[in-house]
Amino acid sequence: MGYFDFWRFQLTLLAIGLAVVGIFWLFQGHLAFQDIVGPLIFTIIVGNCTYFSALAAVPVYAGRSFPWDVFLLLAILIPASIVGGYLASIVTRFVLQRGDENLLRFSSPDILKCIFLSLVIAIPIYLSRKSRARLEMRNRELEGQVTLGRIELKTQEAELQAASEIQTQLLPREIPRVKGLEVACAWQPAHSVGGDYFDVLALASAQIGICLADVSGKGMTAALLMANLQALVRTFAPGAEGPGALCRKVNQALCGSVLPGKFVTLFYGVINIETRTLRFENAGHCPPIVLRGDSTTLLTEGGTVLGIFPHALYEERSFPLQSGDCLLLTTDGVTEAANEGDEDFGAERVAASALAARSLGANGIRTRILEDVSRFCNGKFHDDASLIVVTVD
Repeated sequence: MGYFDFWRFQLTLLAIGLAVVGIFWLFQGHLAFQDIVGPLIFTIIVGNCTYFSALAAVPVYAGRSFPWDVFLLLAILIPASIVGGYLASIVTRFVLQRGDENLLRFSSPDILKCIFLSLVIAIPIYLSRKSRARLEMRNRELEGQVTLGRIELKTQEAELQAASEIQTQLLPREIPRVKGLEVACAWQPAHSVGGDYFDVLALASAQIGICLADVSGKGMTAALLMANLQALVRTFAPGAEGPGALCRKVNQALCGSVLPGKFVTLFYGVINIETRTLRFENAGHCPPIVLRGDSTTLLTEGGTVLGIFPHALYEERSFPLQSGDCLLLTTDGVTEAANEGDEDFGAERVAASALAARSLGANGIRTRILEDVSRFCNGKFHDDASLIVVTVD
């Protein structure tokens, strides 16, 4: 008990004693000196004996369940209160009746008053202790849950960090160089791991394969499917007869392993710089944009998404390239980046950004588009944003 708690308890006992005096006054109409002093002395002495006995008894009954804790508490308090009442009666008679030969007299009514007062004091102490014990137990449980949650969160963060590092390693570290072409790529995941996948593959001395894909969903599930897709593309691309054949093989493989409801959009193209030709297939992906001079062309031809229909048809399509052309490939994280008014950035703004940076080459165009998109959505990317820029010398 602290210093202030002790004196606050004494004031409480004094208030109880005064209440008893007030009850006597209501019934008797007048009070003598001993009618005031006696109840006060009795209340203070018995109250302190009861209170300190209850505190001392906490280790004895605190760990017990009801009703054994109550029995143990009463077994300690009742004798302590009777002893306190006996001391109170001696003090009262010594103060008020110094010549009384029966100074040590202690009657049955005095015992009943002691027990009653001890119960009045002990019951609130018991209830408050039980409530505090339950609260402390609940706090310990919550602390344990919080600690466990922190451990799980740190574990998840470590796993996500490891997954992010692994996913980064799956993306091309260096872009193959082909004379007559300049290629620049960008990858902006919305979370620690994402479902976008881009790749640039060296197929022959004058040919490169360009791939940009978007896996449905977000997080670890999308990242795992993206890793599977990367392995399939790199396995099938070198021996594939063309973009359509590659999409058919990838689709058949994904249909046998992708969870229901999951799918992949993919653009795969092969650029032959000698013939200035882009052969491609678009499996449900965002239409590529070709800039030629001040004009813009959308390559809207293509098949359906991968991973849903095992017998879907995919063809090879062709587009002639010219010197000065710029090919733009994006995922919907770029075109669907929204501003505060919920307006999408859109393919037209992508083309406008590229045209404004045309003189800066593929790297400058890539940087300009990403800056414009980030400024447009205030840096709040709600989906993975990936971009491939190819310029023809």
